[in-house]
Amino acid sequence: MNFRKIIKNDKKFQNIFKNMPDSIIDKWEVKEYQAGEIICHQGEISDYFYYILDGYLSIYLMAENGSKYVQSIYKRANYFGELEIFNQQPYVCTVETISSSKIIRLQRKYFMQWLKEDQDYLLYLTRTLCDSFYKLSQKAGEDMLYSLRYRICNYLVYKVEAAQKSSGRVELKLDKKQLSDQLAVTKRSINRVLKKLSQKGILEFSSQSIIIKDLKALKQEEELSRYQ
Repeated sequence: MNFRKIIKNDKKFQNIFKNMPDSIIDKWEVKEYQAGEIICHQGEISDYFYYILDGYLSIYLMAENGSKYVQSIYKRANYFGELEIFNQQPYVCTVETISSSKIIRLQRKYFMQWLKEDQDYLLYLTRTLCDSFYKLSQKAGEDMLYSLRYRICNYLVYKVEAAQKSSGRVELKLDKKQLSDQLAVTKRSINRVLKKLSQKGILEFSSQSIIIKDLKALKQEEELSRYQ
């Protein structure tokens, strides 16, 4: 499927790309990936700007000792590569597919031309970049200032709300390794907090999932731990 057909059949992308110059439209490349494939390697030089058409991607930092810190999970209509592309800097993070994914990418020279000719998109890019930096600043502050108990409760509440659940038992396909990567702490530390929450009847967990048994109590625990 070429880029013109993609935007013709998708209202969200029609809105994003509505003023794109015709000279740029045919420069986009469509790429498909299986789960577990690396799209961008941390430390490599950037030459493309990307959009996600379908699928989920993990954006993470990897330390020399193998420690992994997941900055974010990206989904449909998210873009990446914007931080590095202007000055052709090495990728700050690795981008890896979590599921089968379809991506579109635009070479740097065409990306720069697009921004010069499409002021509406330049404004959109600036606004969404500011929103992204705002959320990253919030996350960095929480990682430094708040207890691990609060951060775990906060993240679990976020995952439940993202699943659009408000009551009853909620099973999250989330294991201790994923929590460890997301919060940049050891699995042992994660396990200690989960055990305490389990003893309080708030949740139960296995090797592959966490089941929220009492969402109200989890939110109360989140609020209490914020001030401890």
